[in-house]
Order: sequence, then structure tokens, then C-alpha cells
Amino acid sequence: MKNTGVRYGLLGGVVAVFYYALLYVARKELFLNPWLQWAGMGIYLLFMYRAAKEDCAANGTQRDFREILRTPFVVFLLINLCYWLFYYSLHLADPELLQLETAAQLEYFKAQLEAGPGDPEQANQLREQIQYLEKTGMSLPLGHVFLRMGFGALGGFALSAGLAALLRNER
Repeated sequence: MKNTGVRYGLLGGVVAVFYYALLYVARKELFLNPWLQWAGMGIYLLFMYRAAKEDCAANGTQRDFREILRTPFVVFLLINLCYWLFYYSLHLADPELLQLETAAQLEYFKAQLEAGPGDPEQANQLREQIQYLEKTGMSLPLGHVFLRMGFGALGGFALSAGLAALLRNER
């Protein structure tokens, strides 16, 4: 495959999905752990950096900043797409994940309410959210997945810009 961004993006996507699948197989709670979810960002950064480094070695760093930024951003987008496809399909295949997420969210809201939010309006909002979750539980609509992918792309752009700046200033 000639395109460095696509090659590293797909390879990184496979590695990321493998990482998250290992967490899921080991224990579902590990898959839902926010620290381990964010630790997967290391995979993104590794593949983004490797692709950008290879691209700069082949094409130089004296190009327009946008051209340097393109390769790591493509890598991020492809890894992120693989991750969200896996995440969504896993939630479709295993409804227990949503039940675990609902229980964790309820626990969090109840702890917030017991700690005393200080504002009566905020306390009422917490009670309403608790009631809603107890009644209907959580869901994962496809639109929400696309929204989170979009927000992730903003963060991926920032990471790509940082990598591009780092590589461009490297001597």
C-alpha cells in the first residue's frame, strides 16, 4: 500500500481493536474502565508518529504545515473509525455492556447527590437523571456514536497538529 497514512491507520486500527477486544475478553469492567480506554490513545499516538515520521523522511519537513499534518490526521481518523465500529458492534452484540454502564452511571449520580451538589436545581437534575436511568436505562444510538467520532476528530486534529509541529521543528 503506497499511502502511508492509510497503511498505518488500518494497521493501527487492527491493533487498537485487538487491545480493546483483549480488555473485553478479560473482563467487561476493564473494557469500560475510563483509564484503560484512554490508555488506548497510546496506540493512536504511536501509529500517528510512525506514519508522520515516515512521511517526513520521504517528502521532507520543509513542506506546507498542512501537508505534514495530513498523514497523522488520516491515521487518527482510520484508527478512530475502527475503534467506533468495534465499540458500536460490541454494544449491539452484548446488551449487558449497556446495563453495566447504566449501573456505573447510577452509582456516580447517587454519589453526587449524597455529597450534596449545593444547588437545589442541580440536585433536582440529578434526581431526574437517576429516575430516567432507573426507568429506561442507557442506550447507544448510532447518532451518538457519530457525534463522539466527530468530537474525537477534533482531538485527533489537535494531536496531529502537535506532531506536525514537533516533526517540522526537529533538526
